[in-house]
Amino acid sequence: MNKKLQSIKNIAKDKTWVTFLEDTHPYSLLHWSISGVELEQKDVWLLQDEMSFEIKEFPTIDEAIVYIEANMKEISEIL
Repeated sequence: MNKKLQSIKNIAKDKTWVTFLEDTHPYSLLHWSISGVELEQKDVWLLQDEMSFEIKEFPTIDEAIVYIEANMKEISEIL
């Protein structure tokens, strides 16, 4: 895993979210959990396109990082 992906993972785990640029396009990786009386319990990591708000859902942060590594080659900044 390269340094940028390791930084994304560490920041997301520490703060529950991180925003980064992939070829000047903003994305966020965030932890989402829901629980309550009438809500389905959910504990997932979301990769959100900040322009279209499209999301991809991953059961673990490691699976999200594998996806980012395979599909996002031009990570330019971690915000």
